[in-house]
Amino acid sequence: MNISVVVLTHRRYRGLDTILKAWLSETPDVWLCDCGPGYKTSLPVNTVYIIPDCGSKARHAAALLTSGDFVIKADDDVMPLPGFVNDLHNGWVKSGSKGICGVIGRRFNGESYYKNTAFCASNKVNQIQKVDFVGVVTFSPREYLAFDLKGCQTPIEDLYWQMKVFPGVPKYVVPTKRYKNLESSSDSGCLFHNEKAREIREKFYREWYIKNYKKKAV
Repeated sequence: MNISVVVLTHRRYRGLDTILKAWLSETPDVWLCDCGPGYKTSLPVNTVYIIPDCGSKARHAAALLTSGDFVIKADDDVMPLPGFVNDLHNGWVKSGSKGICGVIGRRFNGESYYKNTAFCASNKVNQIQKVDFVGVVTFSPREYLAFDLKGCQTPIEDLYWQMKVFPGVPKYVVPTKRYKNLESSSDSGCLFHNEKAREIREKFYREWYIKNYKKKAV
């Protein structure tokens, strides 16, 4: 079993080597997708420089360059702790050896992403949780990696992957406390606090919820 990791970064270079070292302690096949670009490291990681900056959707293109049977796509504001990759894989196996797993998830209960979804996180649950969307760190077999990125905007790249391309694939939040969310995960510059990005995300979610999920929820 080979597991690859793609870490996406956008000018968040402070402490990045520490994060990459932590991932290298979990698996030898680590890729850095640099949307800066400009980061240099002496660590044994594969670096993909994205010119021009294509935003967060670049992680999906970089994932196709890896060789792992499974690929973890990770934000640059999460620090893996010893045993994290093993927890993700074990969770995937326990969920039925199919689907996409992650450390945060949402269940869709209505047409508004911000008002009608229920949130859960890996470090707050004791059992595998079936959800409609997972993010921040995702664990996926290769069969769910390849798709056309046309129309995939940065604010909705994760929803685009899971709602538009693979709406029928099961998603799970797996229990683990072997990771740490860094302070940068909630700073003022993150997409969650960007009003324009929130509007784009809300509009996309509503369209695809009505198309693929609303009938199931009735």
